[in-house]
Amino acid sequence: MQQTIGVFAAGVFLISALAMNASCESAVDPSSPQIANYSQPTTVLVDPPLINLGFLEPRSTITRNFRLSNTSKVPITIDSVAPSCTCTTLDVAGKVIPALGSLEVPVTMKVAASTGIKSASVTLTFSDRSTPAKLTMSGEIAYQVRATCKDVVENVRVPFINLFDDPQRPKDVPPPPMAGTLKVISIDQKPFRILSVMNQPPVFAGFDPAKDPPETSYELVYDFSKVPCERMPPYLIIETDHPQAPVIDMRIRHACTKISPQLPFGEYRSNLGAVTTGKEQPFEFELKHSQGWKVISTTSKDPQFTVKLVGQTADADNAMISLMISVNASANGIVLAPVTMTAMDPTGATKSSDFWVYFKAVPAASAAAASAPAASGASAASQKAGS
Repeated sequence: MQQTIGVFAAGVFLISALAMNASCESAVDPSSPQIANYSQPTTVLVDPPLINLGFLEPRSTITRNFRLSNTSKVPITIDSVAPSCTCTTLDVAGKVIPALGSLEVPVTMKVAASTGIKSASVTLTFSDRSTPAKLTMSGEIAYQVRATCKDVVENVRVPFINLFDDPQRPKDVPPPPMAGTLKVISIDQKPFRILSVMNQPPVFAGFDPAKDPPETSYELVYDFSKVPCERMPPYLIIETDHPQAPVIDMRIRHACTKISPQLPFGEYRSNLGAVTTGKEQPFEFELKHSQGWKVISTTSKDPQFTVKLVGQTADADNAMISLMISVNASANGIVLAPVTMTAMDPTGATKSSDFWVYFKAVPAASAAAASAPAASGASAASQKAGS
């Protein structure tokens, strides 16, 4: 993957974008018999119908409470619970909402590892055949350092870089620019430094890293106009000295970066953070609606690291795949590369698909120095020395 990263050294380059593929919401089919038969007026009210979760830490688990209010004079039983995805769980089927009373409903969400917009809902049906109730939670999965870019087409700030020229774009609407700026901020408002972008020095607007102290927000300049289609990466990686965000990604939306995996990955890439060279580090990913598919082999497409299959567990719908990465002692800095996953279904048929991983390779000596008590006051310097 050195070729992929090296192509940016020739021109002014910068930045990256958080992926949007973390959403697990799917619409409830209004024509399904379970829903279509409910034609009575609404007797159960939801408070609030939507909970804004704000920023969510990747791989965390959160629980929020909804309140169901029964406006009728008879008790109502919750008949069924239909989550939009397996990321949400609750146990209220069969519970009773008292007449003119209420019931508190805790909903737990398992947050994905990939950054981006996250939305999930749960549809409840009731014994009185009234209109089903929908409980929705939405937020943005983000590390403590977050990058956004202004989408000039939609005129809003988004956690990705939009370079996609829609073939259906009206003639009077200009294509998205290949160059621009993005903002990188610390959500926790702690000052930090940006060390590199895809192993290249960052290009700042209004900031001189040689003279200015660390800030909580930066504006970066990017230019993809000279990057050929075959070298356009699906993600761009920003390296920082923030202890909770050594690397972050931004999704690059471009005609040449479309990801269409043959396997049902729960997400398309994994941030492995800082990985010490010469040591093994575990990570995992999920197959959604796997239908009996099992991963049988893994192959790194970058000679700087290897990945081996450790194990997998599955329920009736999904499978969790456990892997171990080992980074060569010669690796240093940012690595972004796909790993080919080959899986077999119950009939013996096989499919292969690429799953992207990225990380900051830290030499063992640098990692040991950074963890020593004497180095605690110079973490930023040691991280930069190891980048």
